[in-house]
Amino acid sequence: MKGAPGWSQERVARELESWFAQRTFDVWPAYRTFARDGRKRLHSAVVRTGGAQRWAPELGVAIVQHRPGRRFSDDDINQALRTLLRAHQPVRFPSHPWLVKHGPSGLASAVRSTAGAEHWAARLGIPLPSPARWTDQRLETELRRLCAGRTSWPTRAQFQAWNATGALQAVDNGHGSKWWAERLEVDSSRLRRRT
Repeated sequence: MKGAPGWSQERVARELESWFAQRTFDVWPAYRTFARDGRKRLHSAVVRTGGAQRWAPELGVAIVQHRPGRRFSDDDINQALRTLLRAHQPVRFPSHPWLVKHGPSGLASAVRSTAGAEHWAARLGIPLPSPARWTDQRLETELRRLCAGRTSWPTRAQFQAWNATGALQAVDNGHGSKWWAERLEVDSSRLRRRT
């Protein structure tokens, strides 16, 4: 089978194995994932050497392809959500925009049009997003859960990765990160106290 220019089959295998070891994929990644990780040339080489149908079995991952108009089965939704939760480890069930951004094409709509977020959150054992209104007590409960086992205050990127930006916004609109970090007894040395 013809390889991509400058890419032997051995190189494609080596690059895929290295990348998959770093990212722990369970499902074959979409093109946008290749692109986001700076691996467009690898994607091109994969296409020219047999595509996902050839490489996915060698790497032990499933291929989940969803063309426009094709419906997700319950098993497809379950598998795709579990893969996303393993990869990103959000602390609450992802929002619709988050699923659109991170999930396979059509997953967010499939979640919404089947049993909805409440059903899938319960099935996967992950809490739903918190209500928009935050009391100090509710925010403290959420922050203690987020900081469990941590020694330092999470970064903004971590709050985003955990799909917990609502909690971070409540922190910013209230006492501030340093106040909460000290209350939760995690390292706050890199944080500034609010004036």
